[in-house]
Amino acid sequence: MPEYRFTCPNCDACATVDGGVRERLLVVGCPVCAGGVDTPAFVEVSPHGTDRP
Repeated sequence: MPEYRFTCPNCDACATVDGGVRERLLVVGCPVCAGGVDTPAFVEVSPHGTDRP
């Protein structure tokens, strides 16, 4: 399952979540501020760690 970097557009809380948690956050909102979140709050994280040299 892909991983996503979540950044709340309301309070700037950040976390790395899997696809299941992403779907849940889209329904219930941010776990920190309870603000609504939408798809742009999630950026897919590379599963291969391409950010490493």
